[in-house]
Amino acid sequence: MGATHMFQDRAIEKYTMVPGHHQGTCASPKDQSIKLRADETIYSEGEYALAIYQVEAGAVRIYRLTSNGQRHILSFCGKGEWFGLESGNVRTDFAEAICETRLRSFRTNQDAVVPIDLLHIALTNLAKAQCKQLIISEQSALKRLAAFVQEMADRHPEDAEFDMMMSRSDIADYLGLTVETVARSFTKLREKCILRLAGKSQRIVRLLDRDALIALTI
Repeated sequence: MGATHMFQDRAIEKYTMVPGHHQGTCASPKDQSIKLRADETIYSEGEYALAIYQVEAGAVRIYRLTSNGQRHILSFCGKGEWFGLESGNVRTDFAEAICETRLRSFRTNQDAVVPIDLLHIALTNLAKAQCKQLIISEQSALKRLAAFVQEMADRHPEDAEFDMMMSRSDIADYLGLTVETVARSFTKLREKCILRLAGKSQRIVRLLDRDALIALTI
């Protein structure tokens, strides 16, 4: 049995109803936490879709592979966001932890109750997909990156500084650019005094001019 199958089986076994409780009662949040290392696989394409997940801490990348093995990142999920909802019974993509991450897992069978509206999750994921489509439709690499930074900033509306968590490679595969182009575009944003980068991996973003960032995306 593969590692991802073992993870999924362990999660499903652990995060079902608490023995002795009424049907549909979920275990306590403390008992439902799954801790993951950076780059650890949550599920893979072709597996049965038995659960959905909510990010408690850290971040997750959702991606697909082309026939030649090229990776296309579909979305990033941060704290409080849900992922793993499928239209069918089989996974159509891959999910991995970007960094040290903590998740909650919930069965999606008929006997279990998920503490959120599944339609809301589906609509939220659709909105994220549409947002990404708008980003990658931009011809300019600088505009793509500016729109991406704005997307990340919108997830931290009260924070002037935030940790993107994802690598330059992740960002490149999300925007359909090369790593070198992403690096050059960040340099341009710094030179325009729109943002400042900090941290060992230059992942921490401090916005210096949010209006100028938004203007670049128009």
